[in-house]
Amino acid sequence: MGITIAELKKEILNEIDELSYEKIKEVLDFICFIKAKNAIDPSQTYFWTKQWQYMEREADIDRETGNIIGDGTVEDLLKEIKG
Repeated sequence: MGITIAELKKEILNEIDELSYEKIKEVLDFICFIKAKNAIDPSQTYFWTKQWQYMEREADIDRETGNIIGDGTVEDLLKEIKG
């Protein structure tokens, strides 16, 4: 018989214990990815990471406060820059 679930969990906890805060956040993102990968198109899984969702919230705030150039598309940005 192979390694038990309890042994795997203990090994994971030991590994996490030695990680930095940033690396632990990456582990959490990866866990979210693993849990969602069967429900989400694999080419779109990056979108559901905590980091990407955080960046989406930042972008929404920038749009709401008018802190963008143009309508938020690359095409409109280029139009605005070229003036």
